[in-house]
Amino acid sequence: MVKNITHTLDDRIEEMDIKYKKVLGNLAANFSAATLKVKARYFHRIGATGKGTLRLYKNVPGIPEHKIFSSGKSYPIIVRHSNCLSSDDDARIDPRGAAIRILSDEHDTSTALLDLTLKTGKSFHARTIGDFATWLICGAEAREEQVKNAPHVKDAMWDSLRKANSYAELHYYSNICRLFRFEDGKEMYVKFKLRPFDKEINEDSGKVEPTSILPPETGAIPRDENDTRPLLFLNDDFQRRVNSPEKIQYVLQLQFRPVPNDETVREAALDCTRPWDEKEYPYVEVGEITIEQVLTNDESRKLEFNPFLRCHEVDVIRATSCSQSASMDHGRSVVYSICQHLRNNKPLPEAWRSFLDHSDVKVDLNGCPMAVLMEKEDVQKVTLARPWIKEAGFIGSRAVAMPRVTVEKEGSLAALSLAMKGEIIK
Repeated sequence: MVKNITHTLDDRIEEMDIKYKKVLGNLAANFSAATLKVKARYFHRIGATGKGTLRLYKNVPGIPEHKIFSSGKSYPIIVRHSNCLSSDDDARIDPRGAAIRILSDEHDTSTALLDLTLKTGKSFHARTIGDFATWLICGAEAREEQVKNAPHVKDAMWDSLRKANSYAELHYYSNICRLFRFEDGKEMYVKFKLRPFDKEINEDSGKVEPTSILPPETGAIPRDENDTRPLLFLNDDFQRRVNSPEKIQYVLQLQFRPVPNDETVREAALDCTRPWDEKEYPYVEVGEITIEQVLTNDESRKLEFNPFLRCHEVDVIRATSCSQSASMDHGRSVVYSICQHLRNNKPLPEAWRSFLDHSDVKVDLNGCPMAVLMEKEDVQKVTLARPWIKEAGFIGSRAVAMPRVTVEKEGSLAALSLAMKGEIIK
């Protein structure tokens, strides 16, 4: 009775169909296990963070009146730059990120109006959360076979990679769009972009030319043997620029598109693997960002950028199926929330614990304050032996039979892949 009374549901999970819950639950469990093991972000682990101001331009033509992105408004803002996989050497080729937090109170970094996650490259390599899960577990040969029928996925992978001399000299894109609701009741799809204030720095800055069908795992690409720069030179450059009289400046751009009436057209518009035609839907410059203060590593580590942080005027587009384009943004918000709580040792809500408990990968939540303590022998070995039909894991649009699996200690990102092969996960 107590559990039922205190159990707060997460509507993001409740509105998912069974297949969506299965795919996302396994994905969340794998990332949770990895987060508990490394006690840090899995992707975009290292980087540089600064605080400053977003000043919106007055009288931007062609844009209806909007409560948040209103003419002449100013907001305190936090920008965190990062490498996607490279956690020890900035010279590695890697996608680079720019997470933006728009604050409602300049004295409280936790009081935010909106969180936006941007990266280099105009598109992402997975259209849905099901596609993303499939991509993580399949091998190089399967990925190469996939891009033969979808060359735009190959382009998305290569276009995201950047050789960087400075975080401040790159262009960053949201890839995923949001729903804007204007004061007059009109609704539009919107994507975000951050460009350097210096117009001479073009979109191809740091671009990497393809050398194979798909790039290798970026976290393992070594730096050039003649490169003598410090390991974390991007962080050093960021701090130097912020502390200079010029500071770091960006221009915030928005790309608007009417919400299509036809469902098929809407799916195409929400497809993050294909950028919108900039001639038909041009970027509009709406404001400037100036970063004036460097945050400490500890302050940066505690930040919890939440893709689901939104408001009525800038909303997340929901999905009920893992095969819908909107599931990429909707689904990842659940994984972000769970992993951030575990990383910062915060109590895990019952709805999220239950979500993890129903996955095929069991996670040792002893590090979580809300977790029920497990017997020591149970931590060492948990057997997931059930009839194969109950072990069916849905990836993308295919049902895969999952044989008997033994999980020892923590899971990992490879857990889902090994489980499908019936191997031992260590």
